[in-house]
Amino acid sequence: MAEKKDVLVLGAGLAGLSSAYHLNPDRFNALVIEKSDGVGGTARSVQVDGFTFDVTGHLLHLHSDYTKNLIQHLLKDNLYTCTRNAAIFSKGVETPYPFQAHTYGLPRKAIAECVSGFKEAVRKYTAQETRSTSLPFSIWSLRTFGSGIHKHFMKPYNEKLWQVSLNEMTAEWCGMFVPQPKVEDVVSGSKKNTSKTFGYNATFLYPKQGGIQVLAEALGRNLKVKVRTSFEEILWKEKKVRLSNGEWKGYDALVSTVPMPELLKRMKDLPPEIEKIVPILRWTSVLCVNLGIDRPKVSDRSWIYFPEKKYLFYRVGFPMNFTPHVAPEGCSSMYVEVAHPPEKKIDWQNPKFLLRIRKDLESSGLMKKTDGILVKHFIPIRYAYVVYTPERKQQVETIFKFFRDHGIFSIGRYGGWKYSFMEEAILDGKKTAEQIENPGSN
Repeated sequence: MAEKKDVLVLGAGLAGLSSAYHLNPDRFNALVIEKSDGVGGTARSVQVDGFTFDVTGHLLHLHSDYTKNLIQHLLKDNLYTCTRNAAIFSKGVETPYPFQAHTYGLPRKAIAECVSGFKEAVRKYTAQETRSTSLPFSIWSLRTFGSGIHKHFMKPYNEKLWQVSLNEMTAEWCGMFVPQPKVEDVVSGSKKNTSKTFGYNATFLYPKQGGIQVLAEALGRNLKVKVRTSFEEILWKEKKVRLSNGEWKGYDALVSTVPMPELLKRMKDLPPEIEKIVPILRWTSVLCVNLGIDRPKVSDRSWIYFPEKKYLFYRVGFPMNFTPHVAPEGCSSMYVEVAHPPEKKIDWQNPKFLLRIRKDLESSGLMKKTDGILVKHFIPIRYAYVVYTPERKQQVETIFKFFRDHGIFSIGRYGGWKYSFMEEAILDGKKTAEQIENPGSN
């Protein structure tokens, strides 16, 4: 029998766990390295005084039959099927998601601008090349949705989320994530509340108990995972990695799910064409503020978007509406997301910060002055959203070619340096295992 090959996996998030899970254990020794004290990566959960919180919203939007069957196999009856009930709060009004198809209830002038702008955009920009996602996001948005929808939602919300000028990023990330309704949908949604659904996440799955963490735990149950261990240096020519405990690990294949800049920083003697890319990769950071409130059903929504600058956060989600088992009886739970540039730190330990969050939640009607905050929990996410700069596509192609030539697979949302969701991370891991097992299939 041939000697087993060694596969080293950096990061025990869903992509890393999936790659190890899908490797044939008779042919490969897979070791997963994780710097924290448990599996999950950003798809993990914490328990605080009877509340279960995730690292912001982590919901299972499944489209592939394979992942549907895999998740069912892993979690069995510990699953709820949820119907999305998302909204946008702007101009003092809560309208259903997506904004572009549900303007009814907004001020009349705003509705008129959204409908007329959309019709004009459709008339002027029907050809695919005039609405290419490689255009700056600002131009793509104007050509796709028109001046009204761009002005009242697309521009303020995306500037708030991405923390960059919309001329500095393309629309290549949009794909299934930004619904594009037809004229009749926009017109109908301006005259009345409609029940038509849009987007890839109209329904989703969520664990009944334990938070999203249980998925990572199920995926990694029979794998060899070394926690509380980080990697400090990669000698890519020799195919060796130095771990934080001083140990050197050799590998035949290296799978990384850590943010691409962090991986490259730890690789010595990079080629000049790779070295120059590292400092210009761009991303946005997020502070997740988890709150436990002593009042039931503060909202019946799944989550709410806040495009206006007067609110510090861009989105608020409500885990207790995914499953009742994540909050004590008679209580509500929220995750409040605040985006910021990576170089700008938020001092969440300053009481004024939480007071501002509370003030904004009260102003929007989500909290009352009489509400008590039972739990406050902060999770900083340094790498939250990859900014799709015009140079990004060429940059990652150059990096991936270098990786392929040296037995390195950088995958998942952050390893792949892309905008993606949990199902894609799982499928990235599966595909990577197949490529390692059958190198000629790449």
